[in-house]
Amino acid sequence: MQKTNAFAILAPVPERHLISGLEAIATQLDSDDLPPDHSPKVAFGSMDFEVLGEVEKLRNGKAIEVFIYASDAQGDQPLNPEVTWRGLYVGYVGSRRGRYPGKSIYRPPSTATDAPTWAVFWEVQELEQLKQAVPIGNLRGKNKKTNYQARFIPEGPVLIEYPAIRQR
Repeated sequence: MQKTNAFAILAPVPERHLISGLEAIATQLDSDDLPPDHSPKVAFGSMDFEVLGEVEKLRNGKAIEVFIYASDAQGDQPLNPEVTWRGLYVGYVGSRRGRYPGKSIYRPPSTATDAPTWAVFWEVQELEQLKQAVPIGNLRGKNKKTNYQARFIPEGPVLIEYPAIRQR
């Protein structure tokens, strides 16, 4: 899938689900039920169907870089929030009575006890922890003139200008 740098997504995901998402990827890689050329993905729940609907209109079928803020993180947190994970947004699906309609192998195991409350599930490939964190204050909302405040914490997915940072 081609990738676009026209914009990116900044999204919060609980840290436990990010770590567990890596388990979901490992399970997919080890699965005999998936084709060998299958690209592993992880599905995260959201109520922000309007934002994700806008992403679908703007992306023209291309993958979008997602910069992820690990919310509810364990341990000491920096005073100014940072993006510590990334992935490639490849699409979203509507929920079925609040649950993911696809195979459970795509959901982080840590979500098994979550209440079925999500409107949509956004799917990410290439989920990984960044080697170097990116301060959220270095990011700018799409079509905005200034960067986010140094202590800005996203409460849901937001569209941002594609950052001029080195990601890996």
